[in-house]
This record gives sequence, structure tokens and C-alpha cells, in this order.
Amino acid sequence: MRITCIERVLIATPSVAETRRQWARAGFAIAPNEHELEGVRFAGLAAGAIEIDLCEPVGGATAPLAATVAEAASRGGGIIGWTWGVAPGEPRANLPVRLPGVEASALPPGLAGLFTGALEVTGDENARCHLHLETFGSNPNTVEFLEHIVVMAPALDDAIATHEALGIPCKRIREVGNGTRQAFFKLERTVIEVVGPTRDRAGGWGLAFMCGDIARAVALVRENGLAATEPKKAVQGGLIARAVDPIDGVSIAFMQAP
Repeated sequence: MRITCIERVLIATPSVAETRRQWARAGFAIAPNEHELEGVRFAGLAAGAIEIDLCEPVGGATAPLAATVAEAASRGGGIIGWTWGVAPGEPRANLPVRLPGVEASALPPGLAGLFTGALEVTGDENARCHLHLETFGSNPNTVEFLEHIVVMAPALDDAIATHEALGIPCKRIREVGNGTRQAFFKLERTVIEVVGPTRDRAGGWGLAFMCGDIARAVALVRENGLAATEPKKAVQGGLIARAVDPIDGVSIAFMQAP
């Protein structure tokens, strides 16, 4: 299976209605329509070529995704996984997962605490960006793409092996201190940063978004009643600012390139 990109990120929430308000306050354009599929209600937004689905459990469905959403929502929500985009014609597992507008295939368990699926992607990054712009509109906070996803892993070496078995090589490993390390993987413009070992719950922790104007992003968040830190120099260069309070357990950062 040749993975080419991250196609969408899935975030569980106890209430789509409430999380729509919170992500809008953070400056994201939310699609007006919602979808209810196999025990999950979806609302969507986008960061460049990557769709972000906000997922609320409805009913008592036992489909793999519905069960994962329900469990995460019961503890306040959070990043529950993503779908890999795979090249046309690549073989995939045959357990279907219905998502808004597409049908993915659930994959065997990979990273601890995360649900992953795969679906065929025919458009390149620019084509997907254009499609999402038409569907969701531009983000008032000037977010242009998802710069990185932060994941906590109980065993970093296992996480590295899981990615490399999928054909996604580890770009580098960084020593953080006290026995903790970070491993970095990259697909298109998005970095997957895996931190381990973690004492906290394994799985998705946060999202960092690249903005065209980080000052505008911070000002908008504050105008909408949310707290954000002042932009400062980022380790990778450029600037970074953080929303003080997570949304559905997801820590959010805004970045601006050097």
C-alpha cells in the first residue's frame, strides 16, 4: 500500500453543535451542512489539502469508527485518528468505513490510541486545496495548511516501526530529555511528530496550523473571547502562538513561516 498523504483528521466531540462554535471562534470556516453516517454525526472544516471531521456519537452503533468516537467523546473528545490517502489501484483492507463523501477502509491497529483508515486519492495537494476551498471557504484566521500533528506514544521505537512498515520513513529523531524522544515523519507539507514514551494517554494530542498572518490569527481568537499566547520564535523557525485552552481536548497552535 503506497501512502501519499494524510487525507483527513478525525476529532471526537461530545457535541457537534458546541464544537462548531468553538472552532469557529478559533477562526475556522465550518461547512454549514452536517452528515450522519453509521452512528456518527459529522461536521467539517479544512486546513489546505486536509479535511478535519468533527465527529459526535449518535445512537448505539458498533461500527469500528462509531465505537472509537463514542469512547473518546465520553472522556471529552480528542484526535482519534486519520485516513491515509493511497495511490489509485493500491490494495486495501475490505472493512468499509463511511465518511462524508467517501468510503474508506479501516486498517489493522497501528499507533496506540488511534484509528486509521485508507482511501484512494486521485488529486494532488493543490487540487485538494482548491476543492476544500470551494467546499468550506477560506479560514478567517488565515490558516493555509496543517503543519504538524503531535502524537503521544507509549513506545517510540514501536511507533517508528509502524510508520516505516507503511512506507513512511522516519526523517529524524530528537532527544528531548529525561528519556523522551521525538520522531518526525512527513507527508506533503504535514509533519507527524511522535513523542515517546509518554506517561499520559496514548494517541493524538495537538495540531499546529500554518497561517498567512499569525498576528491576524491571534487577534481574531482574542476578539472571539478565547485566550492565545503572543507569537514567539518557533524551534523550526518562524513564529508560533498557542490557543490557551484546548478544543475538545485538542491543543491548537498557529504558526507562520520564516
